[in-house]
Amino acid sequence: MAFTLATILAHPDDETFGSGGTLIRYVSEGVAVHSLCLTEGEKGWAGGDGAPIVPREHVGKARALELEEAGRRMGLASVTCLKYPDGDLASVKEEYVVRDIVRWLRQVRPDVVITWGPDGGYGHPDHIAAGERATRAVELAGIARHEPELGDHVHVKRCYRFVIQAEFIDSLVRLMPEFAEYMTTLATKPQRWTHDRLGALIDVSALMDRKWDAMQAHRTQTPDLNMWQRVRQAEPQILTQEAFIRAFPEPGGPPLETDLFVVLKARAAAALRPS
Repeated sequence: MAFTLATILAHPDDETFGSGGTLIRYVSEGVAVHSLCLTEGEKGWAGGDGAPIVPREHVGKARALELEEAGRRMGLASVTCLKYPDGDLASVKEEYVVRDIVRWLRQVRPDVVITWGPDGGYGHPDHIAAGERATRAVELAGIARHEPELGDHVHVKRCYRFVIQAEFIDSLVRLMPEFAEYMTTLATKPQRWTHDRLGALIDVSALMDRKWDAMQAHRTQTPDLNMWQRVRQAEPQILTQEAFIRAFPEPGGPPLETDLFVVLKARAAAALRPS
């Protein structure tokens, strides 16, 4: 049985820097993977640190193109980039964003959805807003009577929220002092996502080179890439797992899964057995 996976995230590069190894894994297994980005990331880096400088007014368009290239490198079935304001997603009327997500979900019809966790990874307000609106949209997309003009309802089977393990945050603080300083400016602080709180942990150790190749498609974000390269060189082992909690069913942490599709695969196999 062919499955479909969808990501709903805030910025171009979230899909690669965050859960890129997971996406590459499932593409390699024959899963159709679609990515929705809610902003063009126009407030992000405009190049520098060895990359060409992009005029500020062109950064959003450049980053949307980088997202397309990263998606191509990972083998994604589609990437879609909306134009909600970078850095101010939470101020947009929630129903507008949710409506766009519902429409998209009913088009790509995923079995599994990935979005940002409740703390936005490290407290980023756009990430937090994206996760909240995505989980609401997943619920509404499955209600037939909810805005049927947006398409036929779709029942997402499982929804996961990407989180950053506590050990990973500790390493970032130690290895990337500029990033640690940035986190102190954010209103929401990252939660301590220890192993016992996780719902899924995906081993991406064999896919790190492919993930790094896709990350490098985001050339305007070279200052961030250079920081990640320092982490890669100093403590590569912390990059070999990508962590999630479940939004539903069984929201939260344990039992720990090592495959986001393990339940769906088991159900499909059972349906094929002779009665």
